Amino acid sequence: MSAQVTVAAPPVEKIPVFVPYIGVDTLKHLTDALDVGWLGMGATTKEFEERIGGFLGTQRYVVATNTGTSALHIAVMAAGIGPGDEVITPSFNYVADHQAINMAGASVVMCDIRDDNLGIDCEKAERLIGERTKAIMPLHFAGIPCDQDGVYALARKYGLRVIEDSTHAFGSSIDGRRIGSYGDISVFSFDPVKLVTSVDGGCIVLESEAEYHKLHHLRLLGVDKDTTERYKNSRAWDYDVVGPGYRYHLTNIMASVGISQLKRAEDFLRTRRDVCRRYSAAFEPLDAVTVPKTDFSNVSPFIYCLRVSERREQFIEHMKARNVDVGRHFIPVHRHTYYASARRGDMTVTERVAGEVVTLPLHSYMRPDFVDRVIEGVVSFFN
Repeated sequence: MSAQVTVAAPPVEKIPVFVPYIGVDTLKHLTDALDVGWLGMGATTKEFEERIGGFLGTQRYVVATNTGTSALHIAVMAAGIGPGDEVITPSFNYVADHQAINMAGASVVMCDIRDDNLGIDCEKAERLIGERTKAIMPLHFAGIPCDQDGVYALARKYGLRVIEDSTHAFGSSIDGRRIGSYGDISVFSFDPVKLVTSVDGGCIVLESEAEYHKLHHLRLLGVDKDTTERYKNSRAWDYDVVGPGYRYHLTNIMASVGISQLKRAEDFLRTRRDVCRRYSAAFEPLDAVTVPKTDFSNVSPFIYCLRVSERREQFIEHMKARNVDVGRHFIPVHRHTYYASARRGDMTVTERVAGEVVTLPLHSYMRPDFVDRVIEGVVSFFN
């Protein structure tokens, strides 16, 4: 009598929170850029900047950088903010904003957020404004616009600069205009997990020609002529150093990846919005769950976040058992050791939200079976 053989079921494929979309077209753009032989910042970088402006629907100035954090840093400097100054920004964010403010020599003042859009609470921000306050840096969390009107009203009332952290919101719009196509200064990120990636990268979008030229100097070691020549895939051998600067420029190679992604950006938006709407429709009836307060029609969804009012850790383990990754955006910055003594206001909403929020998988062109598995996992726990 032969022994019975038991065949184990194949493991269920893991669903990550983030999956960057890299298609054949991206590989072709990358190969073409390599074939040109000019690997540093050059004509492809300039084309990427022009295409960013076209996507946003604006003629404003665009300066590409090697990371979103680099963009935040020199945006603060270009706005004339430095030692002795303060910048008000939410604690509910990743620490890049806060480090960028500190790198410019200014001090961080942390503000609470609103419960509805998880963006800066302008009433609480106004209470934090003092003689040293020079700017407000709001975040459009998860691509959902913050109270932008409230932010600019404060800026006008107190003579402040606005540096919008739009790193989550490339493609989001307010009243039919894409964020970054108007206003003071906007900063975007093109890191590996954003809607559009250049492997790593960022950009600043702004109105002022003088600050645009200042950004060119800050981006490339304070050199005065090099940007113009590099945009031609050339070098300036006769140049001057006119101020401080950093090696923050974006290379042709990374820009070529960004261009390939921009060509698909509208499709990325459409497919992500479709997934977010499926999620919200499935989760809204559940007790103990709060879905984003948007229909996503004007939102570029970088992430999809649920708020879980109870048993969050058990829920995360439940999803993990189904091989579904779940993230947390964010640990409030005021909790970190380095920022424990930073000036801040009341953090009631921030503290509550930080204990509730969970980030579900969201990808461009997300596989339908992945979406089904995420929905099943969430519904099975709360039902």
